[in-house]
Amino acid sequence: MLKKQLVLSDIDGTLIDSQQKLQPEVITAIRDYSKAGGHFVLASARPALGMTDLARELQIELPLVTLNGALIVQSEPETPTDFKILLEQPLPAGAALRVYNLIHDLNLEVSINVHAGTHWYVDQPDYWSNQEAEIVNFWPESTNLYNLLTGGATVHKILCMGDPNEIDKLDALLREEDGLDLSASRSKLTYLELTARGVAKSSALEHLADLWHIPMADTMAIGDGENDLPMMFAAGLGVAMGNALPMVRESIKTRVDDNDHAGVAMALRQYAM
Repeated sequence: MLKKQLVLSDIDGTLIDSQQKLQPEVITAIRDYSKAGGHFVLASARPALGMTDLARELQIELPLVTLNGALIVQSEPETPTDFKILLEQPLPAGAALRVYNLIHDLNLEVSINVHAGTHWYVDQPDYWSNQEAEIVNFWPESTNLYNLLTGGATVHKILCMGDPNEIDKLDALLREEDGLDLSASRSKLTYLELTARGVAKSSALEHLADLWHIPMADTMAIGDGENDLPMMFAAGLGVAMGNALPMVRESIKTRVDDNDHAGVAMALRQYAM
């Protein structure tokens, strides 16, 4: 009998190690948990196409919680890069353009990355987008972001990347903007994730638990970043990685080893199986 029937796990800093690899102990633990009837779901700020390789390696065919929960998709078995949208929560109309203009008007040194559905758009590749692309093994499309946003594109997330001081400035400025109706969270000190207000991995957890008729008490969430906290609070059990950000370690009392020492495997075997 499983202790937890549904587990949502963050990817970067949690599921994969500091070399962006899945450790053998983690793969084995996830496969054992799945064979026992557990639902192990990837929940990430990543876009869908930055998660499919990991899902295949883990032999997971469950939905993917992408873009911090703004988009939940199910891949098609015959064409794994095609997705059926199960749930979406885009940014309010005009909000993405306001963020874009704010960054440009104040000359902030911030990389602007627009996620619309399963597409990732940038004006031009830069240091930050190239670094992210290497991590997720998926590259953005170059386009004129101003034209894209003035054209009314449906945007699910904006990822802003830069040195921590620049991200701090942007975070503070956005909190002073009236009527944006956005949620801002840090997945890393250099990353600011912008989604519609109310979007969080916790809403995705609740949606999937309801879909599979699993009581919330029988769920677990594992993570390391600020953007993981909502799902960790909502789950029956929240588990913090040993390498989690300080505010996460302070907030979540159940902890496991870091991502270089198979913390996810430890969490599954001690608390879910």
